[in-house]
Amino acid sequence: MGIFDFGTNTVSGNNKVKDECIIAFKVYDACRQQDCLEESVLGGSRAAMDTTYCGISVEAGEIITPPSNAAAVSISEVAVERVVIVSKNPSPFRVGYWDIDLKYVFAYTLTFRDINGGALCTVPAQSVYNKTVTLFGSVTTESSISTDLLTSTGNTVDVNADPFVYVESKAVALKTELVYNGCCCGDNDNASYVAVSIGLFTIIKLFRLVNLLVESKGFCIPEECTNTGNLNTCDYFESLDFPMDVFAPPQKREFLAGISSNIPADTGNSTDDNCGCGCNCGCAR
Repeated sequence: MGIFDFGTNTVSGNNKVKDECIIAFKVYDACRQQDCLEESVLGGSRAAMDTTYCGISVEAGEIITPPSNAAAVSISEVAVERVVIVSKNPSPFRVGYWDIDLKYVFAYTLTFRDINGGALCTVPAQSVYNKTVTLFGSVTTESSISTDLLTSTGNTVDVNADPFVYVESKAVALKTELVYNGCCCGDNDNASYVAVSIGLFTIIKLFRLVNLLVESKGFCIPEECTNTGNLNTCDYFESLDFPMDVFAPPQKREFLAGISSNIPADTGNSTDDNCGCGCNCGCAR
Protein backbone atom coordinates (compact mmCIF):
# COMPACT_ATOMS: atom_id res chain seq x y z
CA MET A 1 0.00 0.00 0.00
CA GLY A 2 1.31 3.45 -0.90
CA ILE A 3 2.12 6.01 1.79
CA PHE A 4 1.38 9.71 1.16
CA ASP A 5 3.14 12.70 2.66
CA PHE A 6 3.37 16.32 1.49
CA GLY A 7 6.56 16.92 -0.51
CA THR A 8 7.21 13.20 -0.98
CA ASN A 9 6.19 10.64 -3.56
CA THR A 10 3.01 8.63 -3.50
CA VAL A 11 3.93 5.04 -4.29
CA SER A 12 1.44 2.96 -6.27
CA GLY A 13 2.86 -0.36 -7.44
CA ASN A 14 6.01 0.36 -9.45
CA ASN A 15 4.90 3.91 -10.41
CA LYS A 16 5.95 7.04 -8.55
CA VAL A 17 3.69 10.10 -8.77
CA LYS A 18 4.67 13.30 -7.01
CA ASP A 19 1.80 15.20 -5.40
CA GLU A 20 2.13 18.83 -4.41
CA CYS A 21 0.10 20.92 -2.00
CA ILE A 22 -0.71 24.21 -3.73
CA ILE A 23 -2.60 27.40 -2.95
CA ALA A 24 -5.12 27.71 -5.75
CA PHE A 25 -7.88 29.98 -6.98
CA LYS A 26 -10.68 27.41 -6.80
CA VAL A 27 -13.80 28.21 -8.81
CA TYR A 28 -16.87 27.58 -6.67
CA ASP A 29 -19.41 28.46 -9.36
CA ALA A 30 -19.42 29.92 -12.86
CA CYS A 31 -21.70 30.62 -15.78
CA ARG A 32 -21.48 31.94 -19.31
CA GLN A 33 -23.93 33.98 -21.34
CA GLN A 34 -24.23 35.80 -24.65
CA ASP A 35 -26.45 38.87 -24.67
CA CYS A 36 -27.75 40.77 -27.67
CA LEU A 37 -27.87 44.35 -26.39
CA GLU A 38 -30.03 46.75 -28.37
CA GLU A 39 -31.09 50.37 -27.98
CA SER A 40 -33.79 49.40 -25.48
CA VAL A 41 -30.99 48.28 -23.14
CA LEU A 42 -28.05 50.53 -24.07
CA GLY A 43 -29.86 53.75 -24.96
CA GLY A 44 -28.22 56.29 -27.25
CA SER A 45 -24.44 56.38 -27.73
CA ARG A 46 -22.61 58.73 -25.36
CA ALA A 47 -19.34 60.61 -25.70
CA ALA A 48 -16.38 58.80 -24.16
CA MET A 49 -14.54 62.09 -23.47
CA ASP A 50 -14.76 65.83 -23.89
CA THR A 51 -14.27 66.34 -27.62
CA THR A 52 -15.31 68.17 -30.77
CA TYR A 53 -16.49 66.40 -33.95
CA CYS A 54 -17.83 67.97 -37.15
CA GLY A 55 -17.85 71.32 -35.33
CA ILE A 56 -20.03 69.95 -32.50
CA SER A 57 -18.66 70.12 -28.94
CA VAL A 58 -19.70 67.47 -26.46
CA GLU A 59 -18.76 66.61 -22.88
CA ALA A 60 -17.98 63.11 -21.63
CA GLY A 61 -21.18 61.19 -20.91
CA GLU A 62 -23.44 63.33 -23.08
CA ILE A 63 -25.63 61.85 -25.80
CA ILE A 64 -23.90 62.17 -29.18
CA THR A 65 -25.91 64.28 -31.66
CA PRO A 66 -25.28 63.42 -35.33
CA PRO A 67 -24.20 66.32 -37.60
CA SER A 68 -26.96 67.76 -39.79
CA ASN A 69 -25.41 66.46 -43.02
CA ALA A 70 -24.91 62.89 -41.76
CA ALA A 71 -26.78 60.31 -43.81
CA ALA A 72 -25.34 57.21 -42.14
CA VAL A 73 -23.07 56.09 -39.32
CA SER A 74 -20.70 53.16 -38.85
CA ILE A 75 -19.05 51.63 -35.80
CA SER A 76 -15.53 50.23 -35.32
CA GLU A 77 -13.03 49.20 -32.63
CA VAL A 78 -15.67 47.82 -30.29
CA ALA A 79 -14.29 46.50 -26.99
CA VAL A 80 -15.22 46.00 -23.36
CA GLU A 81 -13.24 48.87 -21.88
CA ARG A 82 -13.77 47.73 -18.30
CA VAL A 83 -16.10 45.79 -16.04
CA VAL A 84 -16.97 47.39 -12.71
CA ILE A 85 -17.95 45.09 -9.85
CA VAL A 86 -20.59 47.36 -8.34
CA SER A 87 -21.53 45.13 -5.42
CA LYS A 88 -21.19 41.59 -4.06
CA ASN A 89 -23.50 40.55 -1.24
CA PRO A 90 -24.79 37.30 0.27
CA SER A 91 -28.16 36.43 -1.21
CA PRO A 92 -30.98 37.09 1.27
CA PHE A 93 -32.93 34.15 -0.14
CA ARG A 94 -30.38 31.36 -0.70
CA VAL A 95 -27.71 30.40 1.83
CA GLY A 96 -24.28 30.13 0.24
CA TYR A 97 -25.22 32.18 -2.84
CA TRP A 98 -24.02 35.68 -3.69
CA ASP A 99 -25.73 38.44 -5.66
CA ILE A 100 -23.26 40.21 -7.95
CA ASP A 101 -23.98 43.50 -9.72
CA LEU A 102 -21.73 44.26 -12.70
CA LYS A 103 -21.40 47.24 -15.02
CA TYR A 104 -19.93 46.66 -18.49
CA VAL A 105 -18.51 49.74 -20.22
CA PHE A 106 -18.21 49.39 -24.00
CA ALA A 107 -15.85 51.68 -25.93
CA TYR A 108 -16.02 52.17 -29.70
CA THR A 109 -15.58 54.72 -32.49
CA LEU A 110 -18.45 56.19 -34.51
CA THR A 111 -17.85 57.47 -38.04
CA PHE A 112 -20.49 59.75 -39.55
CA ARG A 113 -20.86 59.57 -43.34
CA ASP A 114 -22.45 61.76 -45.98
CA ILE A 115 -24.99 60.71 -48.60
CA ASN A 116 -22.21 59.34 -50.82
CA GLY A 117 -20.69 57.24 -48.04
CA GLY A 118 -17.72 59.55 -47.45
CA ALA A 119 -16.46 59.98 -43.90
CA LEU A 120 -17.40 63.30 -42.30
CA CYS A 121 -15.80 62.87 -38.86
CA THR A 122 -15.24 60.37 -36.07
CA VAL A 123 -16.03 60.50 -32.37
CA PRO A 124 -15.02 58.16 -29.49
CA ALA A 125 -18.17 56.79 -27.90
CA GLN A 126 -19.29 54.44 -25.16
CA SER A 127 -22.30 52.55 -23.84
CA VAL A 128 -23.03 51.00 -20.45
CA TYR A 129 -24.79 47.75 -19.58
CA ASN A 130 -25.74 46.62 -16.07
CA LYS A 131 -25.98 42.90 -15.32
CA THR A 132 -26.92 40.96 -12.18
CA VAL A 133 -26.04 37.32 -11.53
CA THR A 134 -26.39 34.97 -8.58
CA LEU A 135 -23.67 32.35 -8.05
CA PHE A 136 -22.71 29.90 -5.33
CA GLY A 137 -19.69 31.05 -3.30
CA SER A 138 -20.29 29.15 -0.05
CA VAL A 139 -21.03 30.72 3.31
CA THR A 140 -19.31 33.84 4.56
CA THR A 141 -16.83 33.67 7.42
CA GLU A 142 -15.28 36.11 9.87
CA SER A 143 -11.73 35.11 8.96
CA SER A 144 -9.40 37.32 6.94
CA ILE A 145 -6.56 36.78 4.45
CA SER A 146 -3.23 38.59 4.72
CA THR A 147 -0.68 38.48 1.89
CA ASP A 148 1.96 40.61 0.18
CA LEU A 149 1.18 39.00 -3.18
CA LEU A 150 -1.10 41.82 -4.31
CA THR A 151 1.21 44.74 -3.53
CA SER A 152 4.59 45.95 -4.78
CA THR A 153 5.49 47.67 -1.50
CA GLY A 154 6.17 44.49 0.45
CA ASN A 155 3.45 45.30 2.97
CA THR A 156 0.65 42.85 3.61
CA VAL A 157 -2.83 43.28 2.19
CA ASP A 158 -5.70 42.24 4.44
CA VAL A 159 -8.95 41.15 2.82
CA ASN A 160 -11.99 39.34 4.12
CA ALA A 161 -12.58 35.71 3.27
CA ASP A 162 -15.53 36.35 0.96
CA PRO A 163 -15.35 34.79 -2.51
CA PHE A 164 -13.74 36.84 -5.27
CA VAL A 165 -15.38 37.79 -8.57
CA TYR A 166 -13.71 37.04 -11.91
CA VAL A 167 -15.18 38.28 -15.20
CA GLU A 168 -14.09 37.59 -18.79
CA SER A 169 -15.84 39.30 -21.69
CA LYS A 170 -15.76 40.06 -25.40
CA ALA A 171 -17.93 42.49 -27.38
CA VAL A 172 -18.84 42.49 -31.08
CA ALA A 173 -20.67 45.14 -33.09
CA LEU A 174 -24.00 44.01 -34.54
CA LYS A 175 -25.74 47.12 -35.89
CA THR A 176 -25.49 50.92 -35.91
CA GLU A 177 -28.06 53.41 -37.15
CA LEU A 178 -29.19 57.02 -36.98
CA VAL A 179 -32.44 57.56 -35.13
CA TYR A 180 -34.82 60.26 -36.36
CA ASN A 181 -37.27 61.63 -33.79
CA GLY A 182 -37.52 58.30 -32.01
CA CYS A 183 -37.92 56.17 -35.15
CA CYS A 184 -35.40 54.65 -37.52
CA CYS A 185 -36.61 56.23 -40.74
CA GLY A 186 -34.96 59.16 -42.49
CA ASP A 187 -37.14 62.18 -43.20
CA ASN A 188 -36.41 65.85 -43.59
CA ASP A 189 -35.45 66.27 -39.95
CA ASN A 190 -31.95 65.84 -38.55
CA ALA A 191 -31.09 62.61 -36.74
CA SER A 192 -31.54 62.83 -32.98
CA TYR A 193 -28.99 60.27 -31.79
CA VAL A 194 -27.13 57.06 -32.64
CA ALA A 195 -28.44 53.61 -31.70
CA VAL A 196 -26.02 50.68 -31.55
CA SER A 197 -26.53 46.96 -31.01
CA ILE A 198 -23.67 45.09 -29.33
CA GLY A 199 -23.22 41.37 -28.79
CA LEU A 200 -21.66 40.46 -25.45
CA PHE A 201 -20.02 37.13 -24.65
CA THR A 202 -19.18 36.84 -20.96
CA ILE A 203 -18.04 34.36 -18.33
CA ILE A 204 -18.54 35.12 -14.64
CA LYS A 205 -16.96 33.15 -11.81
CA LEU A 206 -16.80 33.12 -8.02
CA PHE A 207 -13.53 31.76 -6.61
CA ARG A 208 -11.70 31.40 -3.31
CA LEU A 209 -8.09 30.92 -2.18
CA VAL A 210 -7.82 27.32 -0.98
CA ASN A 211 -5.26 24.55 -0.47
CA LEU A 212 -5.66 21.82 -3.07
CA LEU A 213 -4.17 18.64 -4.44
CA VAL A 214 -5.27 18.77 -8.08
CA GLU A 215 -5.12 16.63 -11.19
CA SER A 216 -5.62 18.55 -14.43
CA LYS A 217 -8.18 17.34 -16.94
CA GLY A 218 -8.09 20.38 -19.24
CA PHE A 219 -10.15 23.56 -19.32
CA CYS A 220 -13.26 23.86 -17.16
CA ILE A 221 -16.13 25.09 -19.32
CA PRO A 222 -19.05 26.70 -17.42
CA GLU A 223 -22.62 25.75 -18.17
CA GLU A 224 -24.92 28.30 -19.77
CA CYS A 225 -26.51 30.88 -17.49
CA THR A 226 -30.19 30.42 -16.75
CA ASN A 227 -32.25 33.03 -18.59
CA THR A 228 -34.45 35.16 -16.35
CA GLY A 229 -35.62 37.75 -18.84
CA ASN A 230 -36.20 38.46 -22.51
CA LEU A 231 -34.78 41.00 -24.94
CA ASN A 232 -35.96 41.92 -28.40
CA THR A 233 -35.24 39.21 -30.94
CA CYS A 234 -31.59 38.72 -31.86
CA ASP A 235 -31.90 35.20 -33.20
CA TYR A 236 -28.79 35.32 -35.36
CA PHE A 237 -26.44 36.41 -32.58
CA GLU A 238 -27.88 34.05 -30.00
CA SER A 239 -27.51 31.11 -32.40
CA LEU A 240 -23.73 31.63 -32.70
CA ASP A 241 -21.35 29.22 -30.97
CA PHE A 242 -19.82 30.70 -27.86
CA PRO A 243 -16.18 31.60 -28.78
CA MET A 244 -14.50 29.59 -26.03
CA ASP A 245 -11.13 29.82 -27.83
CA VAL A 246 -11.12 33.52 -26.90
CA PHE A 247 -11.18 32.69 -23.19
CA ALA A 248 -9.30 29.37 -23.26
CA PRO A 249 -6.77 29.38 -26.14
CA PRO A 250 -6.03 25.87 -27.49
CA GLN A 251 -3.10 24.03 -25.92
CA LYS A 252 -0.11 23.04 -28.05
CA ARG A 253 -1.36 19.61 -29.08
CA GLU A 254 -4.82 20.85 -30.07
CA PHE A 255 -3.36 23.91 -31.79
CA LEU A 256 -0.91 21.93 -33.95
CA ALA A 257 -3.63 19.41 -34.77
CA GLY A 258 -6.01 22.18 -35.83
CA ILE A 259 -8.53 21.20 -33.18
CA SER A 260 -10.59 23.93 -31.54
CA SER A 261 -11.08 23.99 -27.80
CA ASN A 262 -14.59 25.29 -28.28
CA ILE A 263 -17.51 23.97 -26.29
CA PRO A 264 -18.15 20.25 -26.87
CA ALA A 265 -21.46 19.32 -28.42
CA ASP A 266 -24.28 18.43 -26.07
CA THR A 267 -24.60 14.65 -25.95
CA GLY A 268 -28.09 14.83 -24.52
CA ASN A 269 -27.03 12.70 -21.54
CA SER A 270 -26.89 15.53 -19.03
CA THR A 271 -29.69 15.78 -16.53
CA ASP A 272 -28.45 19.01 -14.95
CA ASP A 273 -30.23 21.96 -16.55
CA ASN A 274 -28.74 24.43 -14.12
CA CYS A 275 -25.53 26.37 -14.00
CA GLY A 276 -22.21 25.22 -12.53
CA CYS A 277 -21.83 22.54 -9.85
CA GLY A 278 -25.51 21.60 -10.03
CA CYS A 279 -26.79 25.00 -8.93
CA ASN A 280 -29.08 27.47 -10.59
CA CYS A 281 -26.83 30.47 -11.32
CA GLY A 282 -29.70 32.75 -12.19
CA CYS A 283 -27.91 35.09 -14.64
CA ALA A 284 -30.19 37.97 -15.49
CA ARG A 285 -30.19 39.65 -18.90
